[in-house]
Amino acid sequence: MSLRLRLTVLVAAVFLGFWLIASVWMISGLNNKLEVNFDQRLRSTAFMLGNILAHVPKDALSKSLPDIINASGVNTEKGLTCQISSLQGSIIASSNSQSFPNQPTLNQGFSYLSSEQAQWRTFTLITVQYKITIADKVAERDVLYHDLLISILIPPALAIFVALVLLWFAIGTGIRPINLLIHALEKRGSHDLEPIQLNQPLKELQPLITSQNALMARLAKGISREKHFTSNAAHELRTPLAGILAQIQLAELTQDATQQKALGQAKKSAHRLNAILDNLLVLAHVDADTPLNITEPWKLESLITTVVTESNNNSARLTYSITASQPVYCIPSAMLTIVCRNLLDNAFKYSKANTPIILAANLTATALKITISNHAHINPADLTNMATRFWRKGTVNGAGLGLSIVASIAEKYQGSLILKNDNALFIAEFTVPVKINS
Repeated sequence: MSLRLRLTVLVAAVFLGFWLIASVWMISGLNNKLEVNFDQRLRSTAFMLGNILAHVPKDALSKSLPDIINASGVNTEKGLTCQISSLQGSIIASSNSQSFPNQPTLNQGFSYLSSEQAQWRTFTLITVQYKITIADKVAERDVLYHDLLISILIPPALAIFVALVLLWFAIGTGIRPINLLIHALEKRGSHDLEPIQLNQPLKELQPLITSQNALMARLAKGISREKHFTSNAAHELRTPLAGILAQIQLAELTQDATQQKALGQAKKSAHRLNAILDNLLVLAHVDADTPLNITEPWKLESLITTVVTESNNNSARLTYSITASQPVYCIPSAMLTIVCRNLLDNAFKYSKANTPIILAANLTATALKITISNHAHINPADLTNMATRFWRKGTVNGAGLGLSIVASIAEKYQGSLILKNDNALFIAEFTVPVKINS
């Protein structure tokens, strides 16, 4: 059922319900009022005739009665029947002697009387001299009642029908923006991720359109990123794998030193392939849509000392400083270990030889910041691409995943990664807030 038809049916049900209740009330009231008025007419006519007959001499009664009856309007043409009888029951005069039965036992007051031709509603007035009975047919009362009923109920029923027809068009006009939105959604293909465009949409529909467009934008971005990721991952995995196969084939064809060199190159390529797979697993873990829980507290000094010791085993280039007076809750220690290792690995790879590398870890009441600076200068145009997955400059070694993993961890924990030049230094700043909005 369409929205237009549903609204029309609901409104029609309300109208019809109201009309039915009003009709029942009106029919009941009309029936009672008509019965009371008809009976009042019988009673008034009887008393009027009684008053007239009281002033007519008995010797002139037979001559005057036809005129009195006609003058009183109690004849069959006007719907009333009059019967005047003596107190002993003999009929003196009757306006409808053919079908109105004689009933001598009628008492004063209202009553029903039946004959072969019809049923009568009667009122009998007993005076000092006469018994006056005024009657009308029940069938005529019913006809008049139904005529009045039709004249009262038909116009409102026609008005309701016309109102529903107008309402059908009014609702169609009112929900036209909704139909336009439905049409816009229906004509979209399954691969169409373009935003929905409507001219002057309803204020109530704007949040829905905005949320749909935002969803489409996220889907488009996610699909595009997935395509790039799949393409780049396949390329990065194929390169070391091809190198391994080539070196193994060379080792099979050679001996001695050449064979050992080929095996060494194959082992190096296998290590590179393993490093790429490890980074991809870390990215998958970081990108997983898992809720952010409060982590177990851990000490920043212990973690930084361990990472620096592992990274600085062959030289004394790396120096560090730690400022922390409280345990860390805002990020798991495993995640920060990955951050520090990737930033330090990037600094060792791309800084000038024999130049110092400085790591500063600072934990305050509001944020945890890891800053690593080294002697290098990055083209400003490349700074924005450095955290892009699989991005590399030139023929440098690496898969281009280290900084992108750090950026993903920063985004997951509502922090930031800033890469910038400062004179002769290249600085990487990783920051996460101490209080994370879950």
